[in-house]
Amino acid sequence: MATEGIRMPKEHVGKVGRMKEDSRTSREAVESIIVTQLNCLLSIRSASMSGLHVDTTPFLPAAGKKGGSLHETAAACFVEEERPPTPEHIRRFRKSYMKQPGKRTQHWGLENDPPPRPSEFTYGTPGMKSRGVDGLMGSHAEPTSMQAYQQMRAETIYETSKKEQLGKTLNRHYEWPKQIVQDEEFRFGVKGSKEKVTAIEVILPSDAPSLNVTEEQKEMYKLSHYAYEPGEQKSRKYNWQKAGIDPVTHVFGAVAEIDYKDGVAKAINPDLEYESKVQPTEFMPKSVADFKKVRQDELGKVKNLGLGRHPVPPDYTYGISYKRADDWGAKECIQGNYTEEEQLPDPDLGRSLRRGCAPDEVLVSERTFGVPNVRNDIKPPKFQSVADSKNYGNEPGAKALLYPQPYATRGVYEEDFLKKYPKGELCDIAISAGFCDTMDEFDRVRRSELTLIYSHSLKSFTALLSGVHLKWCQRR
Repeated sequence: MATEGIRMPKEHVGKVGRMKEDSRTSREAVESIIVTQLNCLLSIRSASMSGLHVDTTPFLPAAGKKGGSLHETAAACFVEEERPPTPEHIRRFRKSYMKQPGKRTQHWGLENDPPPRPSEFTYGTPGMKSRGVDGLMGSHAEPTSMQAYQQMRAETIYETSKKEQLGKTLNRHYEWPKQIVQDEEFRFGVKGSKEKVTAIEVILPSDAPSLNVTEEQKEMYKLSHYAYEPGEQKSRKYNWQKAGIDPVTHVFGAVAEIDYKDGVAKAINPDLEYESKVQPTEFMPKSVADFKKVRQDELGKVKNLGLGRHPVPPDYTYGISYKRADDWGAKECIQGNYTEEEQLPDPDLGRSLRRGCAPDEVLVSERTFGVPNVRNDIKPPKFQSVADSKNYGNEPGAKALLYPQPYATRGVYEEDFLKKYPKGELCDIAISAGFCDTMDEFDRVRRSELTLIYSHSLKSFTALLSGVHLKWCQRR
């Protein structure tokens, strides 16, 4: 039986260890070891009686590593621990927190902001509804005599309240003459005429002394300020009579031999220089003409930069041809130059010319490989298994499935009507089906004139019976 050993006390184990290390053989140590062994033997004997594990060396420390916590069990290994939650100060930066289902997505910088104010939010402190505008301003609009006196005493300390009284003009404390004070219609200034005078005449009269400028003053302003009149030619005070020149008609410069006019137009359009207004035909090398066409600008046309499609035929090829008469080019390399015999299909096209290990009869083209769907080539078993999915030819075809026979639901098929039966079995079927009442009637039908079509099958018997009945009806 499995027993559990009783370990030696730690103090005795320590003593034995120290004795081994120091190799002391004192009498006290030997006595203590003997006493300890006796106690262990007694404990082993008592433990064997109780069915516990026996430790034969209780004074030695146990080998191996002591187990950990009591929770380190197999069941605890299958329990999935929950992941530690993300700290609050880091959660708003994670995508898993921002894209939670049913939660509004916003920038992480707005996460700790206060919620937005509702649309009906109103700034300020709400007041009492009983106090209106009249209640707030009524005391100021109509003060009592005591309030008016207090207000007056409070405003007397300000200089503006003395000079600029409410509802009165500014009092400058002028001492006006008695004539002005007594006459209410007194007005300052000189009374003008009743004629209408424009504002420009008042500001700048036409007869103002400043406008009466003499010729000497004008010349002086021209010299000092270059104050020439609008459109006036500058005069340098030349003595043209001394030189014999009339400044009105005289033209400086050499006289041209040809009266050249419309110079700007001719510079733009050189064809205007000719009498026919068209440049005459000029013979020049084609290279020079092409050069002028490219380098010179034409009036009303875009400059030819040599771009676009050149006036060359479609089959034109640039460059110098290095092809000889018998050399192949890229076209011949791609298309080839084969004879009709070389263009015929290869003799091994579609078949292998290498003889293999297969017999010749296998390579016959008339042979059909594979297994047929309907296994008519093998004999069907007497009792077909449910797991056997082969069709031995005894199953109905597509026509029978689309157009089932009348008695197929009862297990009677067309083969049963064409099957040959013995006389007794056929008579039993005819009497059971109601075709005949007795055996004599069955024999009478068989011995009729229509016996030639009788073939001992149920279908032939029904046809024979129908013919007999038809003949009987005709006789009646």
